Amino acid sequence: MKFTDYSPVESAKNIKILIFEKKATVTMITVKEAREQALSFLSQQGLNRAFIENASVKLDDAEKLINISRQKNHQKILEIGTFVGVSTAVLGLCLPESKIVCVDADLPVELLNLLCVKQFEIKNKQTHLYFVEKVLKHFDILTRFTLKRGFFSCGFPNQEDLDKVVNYGINLEDREIIGREVCEEYGKFDLAFLDADHRTEAVKQDLTLLSSYIKPEGTIILHDVGLDYWGQQVRQGVELFLKEHPQKKFNVEGEIGFIS
Repeated sequence: MKFTDYSPVESAKNIKILIFEKKATVTMITVKEAREQALSFLSQQGLNRAFIENASVKLDDAEKLINISRQKNHQKILEIGTFVGVSTAVLGLCLPESKIVCVDADLPVELLNLLCVKQFEIKNKQTHLYFVEKVLKHFDILTRFTLKRGFFSCGFPNQEDLDKVVNYGINLEDREIIGREVCEEYGKFDLAFLDADHRTEAVKQDLTLLSSYIKPEGTIILHDVGLDYWGQQVRQGVELFLKEHPQKKFNVEGEIGFIS
């Protein structure tokens, strides 16, 4: 795959960055603008805006993600759990020198609504990566991404979730566990952004696999580590991982967790 060449100008939080493209055109964008543009485009594609805002990275979290990536000059990034591509687009727009590999089970959008606690009236049967590809093409940054369809370290360890998926009509044999294969081919990574299955066992298995493919100075960032139901599930998964990897450090800032 051929990657587009960019030369970024460093910026602090909420300060505009300049992206000089080959044709000498200049695009100025902040994290806030990148997120808003992604949300607006996806809602124009027929997605319920309230639903995708609820299920996607919030502005404060996106800014923390981008800030630490700029500070540490993360260029080789793995995103696990893209959903419809809001955080994916933010990473691509705000880190113009990055090369990003995305892994997602690519389930129908309305199925996530059935799996989550909060309910919306969602009837989109298109899958996650359908929208991810569209939004990345819209911003002309798709060439810097590699999109992989499948589970990262495990399928659905929770039987209730598994039953919902099977009853919906998904054939899980069509979605293999591909994490190790992807990491062997594209790792090691400067940054992994983990925002996939929030169940405790899934988080623990994802982290266990990831830990072997992060550079020594690299970072794992987890989304949704707050004090609500899903945040507690994620934290418990982290605790199980840390018991087996006591040398690792875990810090929390709001809904974002950092493992280094």
